[in-house]
Amino acid sequence: MASVVGTFVPTYQGLSAAHLVRPAVRGVVPYPFNAPHRLPYYRARNAIYHLFRALVADKPSLTVLAPDYYSGNEIMAIEAAGATIRYCPIGPDMQWDPDEVERLCRVHRPDLLYVIHYAGWAQPVEALAELCRRREMLLVEDCALSLLSETADGRPLGSFGEWSVFCLYKTLPLPNGALLVQNDRRIESLERLPLRQAGSASVAGRMAELFVQRIRGRMNGVGAALQAVKRGMGAAAGALEVERANVGDIGFNLEDVDLAMSPISARLLERFDYEDIRRRRAANFQQLMAELDPSVTPMFHVLPQGVCPLFFPVIVSNKADAAAALRRRGVDALEFWNDPVGDGREMGPHARSFRAHVLELPIHQDLSPRHITHVARQVNALFGGSGRTRTTREAA
Repeated sequence: MASVVGTFVPTYQGLSAAHLVRPAVRGVVPYPFNAPHRLPYYRARNAIYHLFRALVADKPSLTVLAPDYYSGNEIMAIEAAGATIRYCPIGPDMQWDPDEVERLCRVHRPDLLYVIHYAGWAQPVEALAELCRRREMLLVEDCALSLLSETADGRPLGSFGEWSVFCLYKTLPLPNGALLVQNDRRIESLERLPLRQAGSASVAGRMAELFVQRIRGRMNGVGAALQAVKRGMGAAAGALEVERANVGDIGFNLEDVDLAMSPISARLLERFDYEDIRRRRAANFQQLMAELDPSVTPMFHVLPQGVCPLFFPVIVSNKADAAAALRRRGVDALEFWNDPVGDGREMGPHARSFRAHVLELPIHQDLSPRHITHVARQVNALFGGSGRTRTTREAA
């Protein structure tokens, strides 16, 4: 088992001082950063709320058809805005069946289709967009997990709907940041929204976490010590009731919906090599796929052209035990979307199964081939060979 000074593979990409001082990247930038009508927010859920608040103001009876597999933040934001939500089940491949979507459109007669692209993989968005055109429905693409991904023919995800939403800090080393893109239909009131800056404690605290993540990935002993200091400072700030707006959590707070993306996030966005980020993520995914034992079960067996993978999802028998076992071995795996909103009666069998069994393995651009090999070895040791997932007691 890995010790504190052994290899550590962080969940998310880290930030370095070089990111702050390097010159702005010149030349063509990818979608959505080149979209003419893009609006920055602190978090994606804020953008979703304001979009649907505007849509509900225009049509108070707005009905939305959404997938039954979701994070929760987007659903809470849509409901808080006053829209009615109906659900359509996803299939065993995390894909919507356009025929089933159309059947439920006939049943519920929604005004809007809310499409979620999971982990970078595109939904059958061309067929869904055509369905919306035929039925005169609006289309919103949730690309919170799919920044920099494209369809096989090179069209960016997020460019099909009237509107699309991106959570930037999931893919990029940013303390906060989201974009709402208005593609074919502009709502001018959204462009006039007064937004306020989050407190300095929120931005500084997350910046410190990003620096520590990067250090731990390279010098685990030093990084672990710094993380302990950072944790102590956070506890002290909490005791002093310092106001902070978190990112990456589950929940929705109306008091925070008017927060703006921080200036440091806007500055960093001009300094990333997006093509290199996409290339590194794809290479890490492919390397991990090649090095995993055949008895380990990935959610996706193929990386299609154009996909920028957010993480490497695997199916395990008990993801809480699996995540804990991997963390003890230096792999900061995450449980992907545990809880539904409410009692979960809207979930079909596949959404219910994914909540119980899908685990995120890190493959982000900050990881080297050495990191990926470490992930593969630990996953193989815990879940490979026998063709079944060992329990925490067996793995310890």
